[in-house]
Amino acid sequence: MPIQWIEHKGAKILLIDVSNLENDHVTLNAHLETLIALLKTEPKDSVLAVADLRNTNLNNNALMVLMRNASLAAPYFCKSALVIESNNARSIVLDSFNMIIKRVPKRFDDLDAAKAWLVNDIIQPPVDDRHTLKQKQPVG
Repeated sequence: MPIQWIEHKGAKILLIDVSNLENDHVTLNAHLETLIALLKTEPKDSVLAVADLRNTNLNNNALMVLMRNASLAAPYFCKSALVIESNNARSIVLDSFNMIIKRVPKRFDDLDAAKAWLVNDIIQPPVDDRHTLKQKQPVG
């Protein structure tokens, strides 16, 4: 499934798997429309997300699809990562997203590294010890 919730080290992450689409920008667009619909059910600035774009060509059509949807999705992400092959051309193209969104996803070559980075500073809720049974103190 291209858009799905996964769990990593106790944290909920939205996995956007649009890898291996090569030049299929129509399918990419359909997946991103599904993503936007899903995000609208979440509070803004609340979603940890990782997008896997490996083996998907960033041709003009794909870039237009990504740019059109980036500004719609970005407000829902509190932290996001992108798994993509690194090369200078892709870096230049992806750096241009700074003009569209305020927090550009951190880039990784490896999905596991991206997931680890997403959850590395998640603060676990404090332990509520009000419900802990306390031993009675001896009288006298």
